[in-house]
Amino acid sequence: MTNEGKMTTIAIHAYGDENQLVQQSLAIPTIKDNQLLVKVQSIGVNPIDWKTRKGLRQSRYPFNFPIVLGQEMAGTVVKVGQNVTDFKVDDEVIGYGTPSNRGTYAEYYAIDADQAAIKPADLSFEESAGLGLAGTTAWEALFDAGQLKAHQTVLILAGSGGVGLMAIQLAKNAGAHVITTTSGKNIPLLKQLGADEVIDYTKDHFSTKVSNVDLVFDTLGGDNQRAAFRVVKPGGRVISIVETTDQAATLSDQYGVSFEKINAHPDKKVISSLAKMFGAKKLIVRVAEDLPFTVENVRRLHRESEAGHVVGKLIMNVN
Repeated sequence: MTNEGKMTTIAIHAYGDENQLVQQSLAIPTIKDNQLLVKVQSIGVNPIDWKTRKGLRQSRYPFNFPIVLGQEMAGTVVKVGQNVTDFKVDDEVIGYGTPSNRGTYAEYYAIDADQAAIKPADLSFEESAGLGLAGTTAWEALFDAGQLKAHQTVLILAGSGGVGLMAIQLAKNAGAHVITTTSGKNIPLLKQLGADEVIDYTKDHFSTKVSNVDLVFDTLGGDNQRAAFRVVKPGGRVISIVETTDQAATLSDQYGVSFEKINAHPDKKVISSLAKMFGAKKLIVRVAEDLPFTVENVRRLHRESEAGHVVGKLIMNVN
């Protein structure tokens, strides 16, 4: 902390490139009766962060400046709202919070208690910080929207990203046949995590190798999203977490395939389930990079995330 009642954050005062990110001292949040105040230890950096920074979400979330980015973190509870019964001071927690202008790029974070879960004791803060948003996004795409069941086949586009790695493991744990795409160097990792078939997109397009799947989980959009409709069986699903192409509705009708673009949201049951699977060693979080919490490092991680070739999760550590 910089001084009494204040905390260090990394915020933006205008939309734009990574140079808009600045260090700023702000008041430590005051929590509501249903919230926890968490001293943040580790922070997950996600594509949604730089999309917010660039102004791509301002119509959906018209926040006032300054905006502290970030929705994903792990840390230690230092204060508990009077209506909260499931947590106590000194609990170590995983959290994935609602979008706001006071996010997780900060020394302290106020989070609704129903958006947090107890961190498994034998797992690091760094791993735990990479679980909430990515794991919940994968879960809601595969199971809530995608209705994936055992013995079905799912194609996960871009399996080596943070969400993709979670999706592979969750689908395999559910008993599905898992196909995914990546570049050649990542194939051993994805097979180790449970992928049954891995397509090297630098050599083959998935549409020439895959057909008749029950579900495509689209994390890429664009031409890949359009091609996804061709590989799904009639009555199957394409579920996307990125922008919907103009042709999606037409292709959905043409191929008899359901299409849905989802916006993941915090869910206590999901986060708690993920934490239990994590603690039981049924899930791992691959930390691609782990850096101290500084403006220079946030800018660097934003650039890396935006470039789109990160294998796993980008993490920052406070102190």
